Amino acid sequence: MNNVIFDYTLKLLSSTFDSIKSIEIKHNELKKTIWLASILSNSDNDIHKRKAQLFTSLLFLNNQDDIEILKACYVLFSRLGNLTATRFLKNLYSNQDENPVELKSEYNFGDFLSYELLFEREKKIISLENNSFLVTDFQKDLWEGLNNISEIAISAPTSSGKSFIIKKYLINEFFNKNEFRALYIVPSRALINQVSEEFKSELTDDVRVKSSVTEENEVFDKEIYILTPERCIKILDIDIKIDFIFIDEVQGIEDALGRGLIFEYVFNEISLKFPSAKFISAGPNITNPNKTFTEIFERDCSTIQSKLSPVFQLKITLKNNQGSKFDVVIQNESGIYQKFVQDFKYNFKNKNKGETVAQLVKYIAPKDSNIVFVHDGYYAQHWAVIYASIIEEDDDLDKEVKELIDFLKEDIHKKYYLIECLKKKIAYHHSTLPDIVRKEIEELYTNEKISTIYCTSTLLEGINLPANNLFTFQPKKKNIPLTKFEFGNLIGRAGRIKSSLYGSIYYIQNNNDSQLASDYYDAEYDKEIEVFSSNAINSLDVHDLNIPTSKIEKGSDIETKKAQQISIFLKHKYLKGEDYALKYLKNKKFTDEEISIAMGYLKDNLNAIDVPPNVLIKNPSIDPLLQNQLYTKIKSDDIREWVLSKTSNFAKFLDPEKIETLPIYDRPFYWQLVNLLGKLDEIFNMFDEGFKKYNQKWLSATSTSLQAKRWLSGAPIGQIIKQNIEYLSGRNNYNKIDPENLEDINRVINDTIRYNSTITTYLLPKYVKVLVDILNEIFTDEQKEEYKLTMSLPTMLELGTKEPLIIQLISSGITRSVAIQIFDLYNKNTTKDFREKNDILNWLSNQRDIKELKPIYNRYLKRIKVLAT
Repeated sequence: MNNVIFDYTLKLLSSTFDSIKSIEIKHNELKKTIWLASILSNSDNDIHKRKAQLFTSLLFLNNQDDIEILKACYVLFSRLGNLTATRFLKNLYSNQDENPVELKSEYNFGDFLSYELLFEREKKIISLENNSFLVTDFQKDLWEGLNNISEIAISAPTSSGKSFIIKKYLINEFFNKNEFRALYIVPSRALINQVSEEFKSELTDDVRVKSSVTEENEVFDKEIYILTPERCIKILDIDIKIDFIFIDEVQGIEDALGRGLIFEYVFNEISLKFPSAKFISAGPNITNPNKTFTEIFERDCSTIQSKLSPVFQLKITLKNNQGSKFDVVIQNESGIYQKFVQDFKYNFKNKNKGETVAQLVKYIAPKDSNIVFVHDGYYAQHWAVIYASIIEEDDDLDKEVKELIDFLKEDIHKKYYLIECLKKKIAYHHSTLPDIVRKEIEELYTNEKISTIYCTSTLLEGINLPANNLFTFQPKKKNIPLTKFEFGNLIGRAGRIKSSLYGSIYYIQNNNDSQLASDYYDAEYDKEIEVFSSNAINSLDVHDLNIPTSKIEKGSDIETKKAQQISIFLKHKYLKGEDYALKYLKNKKFTDEEISIAMGYLKDNLNAIDVPPNVLIKNPSIDPLLQNQLYTKIKSDDIREWVLSKTSNFAKFLDPEKIETLPIYDRPFYWQLVNLLGKLDEIFNMFDEGFKKYNQKWLSATSTSLQAKRWLSGAPIGQIIKQNIEYLSGRNNYNKIDPENLEDINRVINDTIRYNSTITTYLLPKYVKVLVDILNEIFTDEQKEEYKLTMSLPTMLELGTKEPLIIQLISSGITRSVAIQIFDLYNKNTTKDFREKNDILNWLSNQRDIKELKPIYNRYLKRIKVLAT
């Protein structure tokens, strides 16, 4: 069986690598191997089933015109519980249909086999109100679990189809119930957009899809909130009933250096807030997912697990041994390798990594769907440009790609690197792309209208971009090597079950590399999740609880960050109730003496805190002592120094000399914001955090206020980019740029987008929110109305507008750039009287097409079912 798998693997690759000689497999060997695969397919051992599935897929891929072999493949896939794969056996069917349920075989399998196959097929069909789906064993188990079990912890490979079943279940629930509310928690804002679009395209109009929670949150009978953990904090503060809660990519709770604290806090709190909700968690390759579930939610659960993927992967190492020749090493089972030498007919000597990967992709898969995994956004962009430079422009460019190119020229910059890449059906995907551009790239790539995409670790956060081929050098996030678990999650993107039964991973390895492909290929990708607090607690010295968080110092930056985070976590535990902190320390096996010291410090430092508990609950990632410092300062100061006051000078532009003569509350908006952010920085040192965490230099109250002012004005990102280019080209110091230089222009484009996504829409709202939460506790209703601009400032900064209707559009799942365009046209095409009596979303839903909008916007709005169809 191993020999046949070896030969079929080489035969499959022979169309790519011309050094593979012609291979023939003897008929009697093939018959025996099919018999062995049939035995293994009925095993309860996942290793056996994986081997049988690998052989079955190879058998089909190498014999697509042999009816008898296709019949054998159908039987094997059926016994493996992977009937979804049978859709590829096209020559068996009398009809061709996208839905495998509708496919009918025109060949007879014999009475006994036909009965078996029909019985298995009927068991693997799930039926919804208007459609039926053929699913795998794992998907059917999950479907039945969702309908019959309250709490479930899911662990399955990236390509197993767990999200597909969750979404179909929710759609079915919304269809069958008069009232139903769901909370779908995703790890990143990019995923909010992707998941929102998917739901909007399939749900009926009576279900509201919400991607944020606003102060004026209107509650509907049927709605789904798609939120990051940070955005979930607001849902903890409103009176609402949630029936179903799904936590995707639950492994994010491990992040002891960043967002793990927020993840753990939010997951703990939603369990208490919504005790009657059905809770489901999911992640790839998690060992003992029920243990993690119970630790997070303090609830028992059932487990639905699988190690089987409906696609298999060829793991290939490319080692350059001399000039144009590479050793090609293939692994399709753990520890078992095949090797041959391939001449790529290009001299790779002294070529950098970007050039090397470009030439390899061009040779191996120039027309295929490819992902090139790159450790950093700059290199993703730079390497994509290199690849584009060696590929000829495609004459068969899709209309939608051309529309995106036109959009980028007009709305971002005519010299944006992405434009030249798209002309060659190439793109890059990282955190510094505008939302609408990232969404269009994902859509175009998924629909195979662009072929190769250079990606960073955003791919690990659940973004669904499967590929036929994945290329990587030493895989890292920034400069930190991926863990084996992360690598397993990454390569799960190789293989598109919609179009192929397998994916190929190409690991390009140099002779002096410290990370070897075999170390990753031979590893087990499963791991037991360690929640943030369990990870960080080892960095805590109980005496840390007696000093300000900012003063905690350890032997390394990583240990310092962990110790600071766990100190904040424990302080919030104590403030929630002394017993919570005591129970936690005991569970973590601290000695009686350590517990006594820790509890003494917590009591001494926190019992005198005056800040209202409701403020602390809403800001779990910020040191309570610093929150109290802000509270005390606000109470002792003139309140007008802590708000934005709309006086007669608010919208004016005044000379700096004039500004100095005015009291803070009588200055223009910009200067009031400068004051506000400066005062917050004095307490929270937030600009230093921005430098250390996001590598954003030269942060100050004036620079952050200027960018925030532009953002809040509703200026499109392209306009802000152009303003920054003009400003920097007029400088006379080391910041000066050449407005005609491609590298300079693209650096400003990326810096502007990165600044907005990290500082303006994340860091500033994080600390302004503490201020607003305090004001909300101490203000009268009259003051809240008087200073409503201040009270809405965190939401406005995050969403990028001061206009309530634009906030409404963004909260309904429409990206900011599109929402701004819609708002302008709404005002232009309707009367004031109409706007007072009608809802902007209802107006949109009655439009089939908005002529003044660019095609890319209309297409986007139709895709998410905002426009009438």
